[in-house]
Amino acid sequence: MKTSVLFNKVVKSAAMLLMMSLILAMFTGCDKESVTTDEFKTLASEKGLACTDAVEQFAAYDFIKEVTIAVPSDSSYQIEFYVLSDSSNAKSFFETNRTNFDMNKGKDFIDDSKDGGNYGRYWLNSNGKYMFVEYIDNTVLYVNTEESNQSTIEAFVKELKY
Repeated sequence: MKTSVLFNKVVKSAAMLLMMSLILAMFTGCDKESVTTDEFKTLASEKGLACTDAVEQFAAYDFIKEVTIAVPSDSSYQIEFYVLSDSSNAKSFFETNRTNFDMNKGKDFIDDSKDGGNYGRYWLNSNGKYMFVEYIDNTVLYVNTEESNQSTIEAFVKELKY
């Protein structure tokens, strides 16, 4: 009888540990896989966007290694893709832009954010503008455009798997 009581305690403890591990995993988020500049350019080209290398505009910032800007033929919006020196710079870049977006919030707005192990995402609709920033590892995707372009941007971001 002592053995079965001990066995039950071990099974209950193991089950409790498993449940706690699963709950912790749900709240800590999963990692996402970043894309390369070439992968960004390929998708942008497939969507009819012209890509420009804009790293020289950021020459004063040695932590910014690559900048590609994708623009449709009517120049109605642009999607900016950054490669930074490391993930801590990407997270800082993300936080700075998120703060800038928040500073331009009107009294009527909709926003949402999500954070995971190696990424952070934030979007905001306010004053007729759609603002989006996300970092994954050492990359950042940035958009600040008219709200009318939101569905196009969201479809691009989804296909990019960001």
